Amino acid sequence: MGNLSPHFSRSEFACRCCGQLQLDTRLLQGLETLRTLAGTAIVIHAGYRCAQHNREVGGVAHSEHTRGLAADIQLPGLSLQRMYELALEVPEFAEGGIGVYDGNFLHVDVRSHRARWARVRGTYVAIDQLVREPELLAENVSSQHSG
Repeated sequence: MGNLSPHFSRSEFACRCCGQLQLDTRLLQGLETLRTLAGTAIVIHAGYRCAQHNREVGGVAHSEHTRGLAADIQLPGLSLQRMYELALEVPEFAEGGIGVYDGNFLHVDVRSHRARWARVRGTYVAIDQLVREPELLAENVSSQHSG
């Protein structure tokens, strides 16, 4: 039981260095939807970051984390591909940002435009370096079965 929503608590999202918290309700709603779709708990690795903490962890300038719009998450027991597919089913994230990381976690955010990326060994690369778009997976399956 959480104190922000049915499954999430303030302590999961507060800045790790100072305890401050800014949190957009759309992010929380999206995470609740994702949890329902996945049928499993979500581990929050990072939520809100104050500007100082964002610099300390190497976050990008103007990060959505510094505005309470983002979370770095993991769904235990699910592959990176499956986590990505589920995040795409959440309107708040499908219309916002989804980043996939080689540490087997996702960045999800509720920015005002669609953005997709991957990060491999500390370098930003095209998302298809780590995951495939669901429609491409479907095309491959159907072409394998039609031959």
